[in-house]
Amino acid sequence: MKWYTSADGEPRIFYAEDEIEQIADDELSRANLRPTPAAPVTDLEKFIEIHLKADLDQYADLPDDVLGLTQFRPGKPPAVSINAELTSAAVDNSAAAPGLYGRWRATLAHEATHVLLHRYLYEPDLNQMRLFDPPPVNPVAAGGLMRCLNRDVGPATITKDWREIQANRGMAALLMPRAVFKRVAFQRMTANSLTDIVVGSPAADTLAADLAARFSVSKQAAAIRLETVRIARAADDAAHLPGL
Repeated sequence: MKWYTSADGEPRIFYAEDEIEQIADDELSRANLRPTPAAPVTDLEKFIEIHLKADLDQYADLPDDVLGLTQFRPGKPPAVSINAELTSAAVDNSAAAPGLYGRWRATLAHEATHVLLHRYLYEPDLNQMRLFDPPPVNPVAAGGLMRCLNRDVGPATITKDWREIQANRGMAALLMPRAVFKRVAFQRMTANSLTDIVVGSPAADTLAADLAARFSVSKQAAAIRLETVRIARAADDAAHLPGL
């Protein structure tokens, strides 16, 4: 984690992609909630409420275009709110499509990542800040509020907000921890005699659907994860050993 100041004077935090992966993995281990190949679904509700000690409201009255919201409150636990309509449609509806349930879980993971990565903006531990770090954002002036819109949450979004980009990377790491995801993917490839996964191919689509069901994520999220962990390759790339 490194502090820097944007061109307009805003204090920001930089995380390398591998650093986000490691933070998510370490926190899941500390919470004793790290998924395994035999039980690959992350218990996000327990992670947020028990480990992060955040106040979780899964039936929050939020605008239609706001899937989730995280608020940092000085002297109080972070408050994580999930759109009531999303929860009702994805969890309370027995006929909900798997993709919608995956969307709900992605929103939980996205908000959890805001707590993991961005609480330093509003609740910095001054004992860990170096003298040359920029001053923290004033939590009263900034509101400590992060609204996550439809366009912000998901594995392939159009957001340009640096915090939302980081939250989506952490979201994938919480839902599909890299080592566990790769192991399960290789197991499924072996079971189906697959040796080379090309993005957009029928084999890639089948594998993504299989993994989506096992990790309780959307097929799109699983497909993108296959690319980011270098199991799936672009059609114009030379064949390679998966994951290397």
